[in-house]
This record gives sequence, structure tokens and C-alpha cells, in this order.
Amino acid sequence: GLPLIFGVAPNHETAYALFSAQIAQQLSIQVQDILTWDLNVYDIQKGNFWGVDQAFIANSQLDNLASCHAAMTALLDTREQDATAVCALFDHEEIGSESATGAGGSFMQDMIQRICSVTDTNEEGRLRAMANSFFISADMAHAFHPNHATAYEPCHHVTVNQGPVIKTNANQRYSTNADTAARFIQLCEKANVPYQQYAHRTDLGCGSTIGPIVASRLGVASVDVGNPMWAMHSVRESAGVEDHLSMIKVLKQHFQS
Repeated sequence: GLPLIFGVAPNHETAYALFSAQIAQQLSIQVQDILTWDLNVYDIQKGNFWGVDQAFIANSQLDNLASCHAAMTALLDTREQDATAVCALFDHEEIGSESATGAGGSFMQDMIQRICSVTDTNEEGRLRAMANSFFISADMAHAFHPNHATAYEPCHHVTVNQGPVIKTNANQRYSTNADTAARFIQLCEKANVPYQQYAHRTDLGCGSTIGPIVASRLGVASVDVGNPMWAMHSVRESAGVEDHLSMIKVLKQHFQS
């Protein structure tokens, strides 16, 4: 956990009482009106470009707001299609996704069912639509860092600003297989953007994404991708500007396919 320093409580006042008083003051309410709260801590510094030619960006929460921004930008810039294009942004991915607003909840299935209802699509049509769908799970990837070279597979050193990364894991911690990787590669080629491939060291634990969760619940073909970055999960993360533009291009190509 992170030990947060808020202030000094005078006269032996408890931290809870001091913080409650601050909330009440900010909201112009009485302390007794506060029942409970959710506390979220953020880095309030603005993001900055850095490096030669300002090739990198440093900011908080690039993992995974950068992928969310790329997906939303691509979707909003996509011309109208006959097929239904969906961009789904979930909570709680870092802690397992098992919540009402996480990928493990019923929200995605419920929304698809509602779309089918308003378009008069029967169950057979829904099943066919799922079989014909392609899901891209976009979550940032660990770029190679020379200070921790032994943490990487020797042949899978992904580099910042060299394109989106296709992530593969034999234990299905990522949802990628040969077919879905090939589909994403074709999207990259059509969008004229480079791509990289990554596999985690097999003798080290591997994190996961919403890819396997959504793929198993919906039965859709899925690929796990993401842009490379440094200092993932730190207060200040860094990634490549060109990679972000490339991800927008390839996701737009996907939505238009």
C-alpha cells in the first residue's frame, strides 16, 4: 500500500475527523451529513513531451488511459458502417475485473442483448454476429529497459516508437492466437503502421488483461495488443508519441473493416 501524508491533526484529533472536516468545507456541508466516501489519489501535474524531438510523453495513468484515448479517437473518426462498432472501457482491470463495472461483469453481454433487441435480431442472429466479431484488447505493454534486461525474453525486446505490440502467452494470460495475431498484422499493414511481437518470460509470472475475460464470456475471436511504455504503474509513466498515433490509425482501420 501507499502511505499517504495528509497533514497534522491538532489537539489529538483523528485523521478521519480531520479529513471529514476538509470534505465538509470543500462541499459546503455539515460534517454530520457525510456518511462515507471513496478516496482516489491522482498526480495533478500536467503531462509533458520530452526527449530528442519531443518523441516521448510522460504522464500519469498512461496505462491504460492512452489505449482508451486511442480507441475513442479512432471510433469517433470512423465513418458509419453497416456493422456495429463498439468501444468498451471497463473499470478495475488492474485488480481482476470482477466487479459490476469491470470486464467480468454482465455489462457487455447486457448491452449486446439490448442492441439485438432494438434491431430485431433473434438468438441465431446474435450467435452468428458473435462468431463474426473480432475483439481487440488494447492495454499498454512493457518496453525493453536495459537496467532490467534479464526480465525479458531475449528475442522479445519491444521498443518505444516502433509500433503497437502483439502480446502472446501460452497460458492464455493474453487472448492472442495465430489467427487473431494475423488479423491484427493485416490491419497494421493496411494502416501502414509498424508492429512488434512480445512474449513474456515463461519462468516469470505474467499479468493479464480483459482480453481472455471478454473472449471467454462472449466467445469472440480476440487479440491482445498495446503500445510499449516505461515505468508502468508508477506515478509518472512514459511512452512514445509515434506509437500513440499508430495505435489510433490501426484501431480506426479495424473499425472501418
